[in-house]
Amino acid sequence: MTLTATEQLYREYCLRRQAATNGKVAFSGVTGCDVYNPTAPFYEGGQQYIAARVEPRDSEVSQVRFFHWQDTGNARLVADAPSFDLQDPFICRIDNGWVFGGVEITADPDGGGWWWRTQFWRGTSIFSLRPFAVGPWGMKDIRLLQLPDKRILVFTRPQGTVGGRGKIGWLTLNSLNELNSSRLEQGRLLAQLEDESWCGVNEAHVLDEQWVGVLAHVACFDPAGDRHYYAAAFRFNFLSGQTTPLRIICSRADLPAGESKRDDLCDVIFPGGLTRDGPGHRLFCGVSDCEAHWREIADPFLG
Repeated sequence: MTLTATEQLYREYCLRRQAATNGKVAFSGVTGCDVYNPTAPFYEGGQQYIAARVEPRDSEVSQVRFFHWQDTGNARLVADAPSFDLQDPFICRIDNGWVFGGVEITADPDGGGWWWRTQFWRGTSIFSLRPFAVGPWGMKDIRLLQLPDKRILVFTRPQGTVGGRGKIGWLTLNSLNELNSSRLEQGRLLAQLEDESWCGVNEAHVLDEQWVGVLAHVACFDPAGDRHYYAAAFRFNFLSGQTTPLRIICSRADLPAGESKRDDLCDVIFPGGLTRDGPGHRLFCGVSDCEAHWREIADPFLG
């Protein structure tokens, strides 16, 4: 049997996996909805927040909502915070403000299901976010990071003729004013996976004057058509374009048992963010498109 690149990466991960503390995130204030694909917790005004995707079990029509985060694993809805008709949120600091985004979906005019693009918002607070850019139709998993020299590193994920099922691209901008749909289609692709698998960036962290650590996901279909998603990581040199090998760092089997939106999503995790500001590192993931979990992990950007 020929393995996909993702299946091979998972076999390699199983040889080095270790037990670790983990748990589910308990969300309150959104009765009757699933909450998943969260960001990592972040600080604003002395309080910790977390953003996550909220939707009914039988729907793909989502909102992104903000929650107060407690280290006990509980998250309480911030009722007066803005909500967004988006999926799969991300948030980062650029130019001393927030850049926030998520995936906008709309019905495919040709009747082929959903079509999508990424929306970008910015503000000095999560309570003052304003839209400022959109990505090209058909592209999600776009992530931004401000570099030490103040330029902005952008990871893209084209699909179709250029990217197949989804490959990671990258480019740098001098400022957020250069972020637009046309520029996002100009990213250079990283050679990481063959066409039977797909991958995308979820978050990036500055490591030093040359390297960033990249939190990502890798995925494939099995012969029955079920999806298999894993959290992964690699290091990227933004001066040379060099990357370290992509490695899986967490799988669904590493997390507590739970429910699934559909049977074909049972083995799916979507890594939303990683906290690295304490003695341990905590990974936050959406699980099976209906729950959010966390897991303590070793620093995925070492070695």
